[in-house]
Amino acid sequence: MKNFFVGIQSYSEAFKILFSRKFWWFLLFPIITLLLLFVGGNLLISYTGDTLSGLVESQVQECVEGISCLEWMTSATNIVIKIILKIFYFFLFMAFGGYIILIIMSPVYSWLSERTEAHLTGKEYPFSLGQFCKDILRGVLIALRNMFIQTVLSLIFLFVSFIPVIGLIVPFAIFFTSAYFYGFSFVDYAVERKRMNLKQSVKYIHKNKGLVTGIGTVFAFALLIPGISIVVCCFVSLLSVIASNVALNRIDVIRSSS
Repeated sequence: MKNFFVGIQSYSEAFKILFSRKFWWFLLFPIITLLLLFVGGNLLISYTGDTLSGLVESQVQECVEGISCLEWMTSATNIVIKIILKIFYFFLFMAFGGYIILIIMSPVYSWLSERTEAHLTGKEYPFSLGQFCKDILRGVLIALRNMFIQTVLSLIFLFVSFIPVIGLIVPFAIFFTSAYFYGFSFVDYAVERKRMNLKQSVKYIHKNKGLVTGIGTVFAFALLIPGISIVVCCFVSLLSVIASNVALNRIDVIRSSS
């Protein structure tokens, strides 16, 4: 619990760092990401809708050909398909929005994490395109791994929720499970620079699960905001990356002095 609150408290310093003169411009990346998601999502829905409509309309037209009272079904098909696709897009973000953001902004997180550590410790890392690409790939794979495990555990918790009394704690179990895995994704950017492989990273993060869960809790709370959760999470995620470095740096200082 002590480390859990260390993770929460790290956001105070993270906020100061993000809005400092050296880091404020990182706030432009969430804006770019949101524009890409909005514009790209609408274009994808429009293109997919037109393609599916063309295929379905031809079949519907053959079925209603010559039946004047059913000809309206041909034009209605296009509208129905696009509505279904928009609903699907909405629920996709409702279910996996946090991880979609984590995957899309992975290059930003890798860069931000490195710059934060340099700011905190003075340790500079020479830029390497190969290493940068590896960091991005690792971040994406970690996010996909955590998304899969979290989804499986959430489904198990939902089945458990039908058990009397025990079901009352399920919402809390789901929330803190998601907080842990979100925190895992953010902390790994800092852990990776310790040159740990995935197995070593999992062991290290599990050892510091209180801290990791504390960092992920703020992001998980942001996802609960109705209507604008994705917008808020894009910006909060930057704080989460910085807070991860702040928290791990505090722990390293405490351990080295003890």
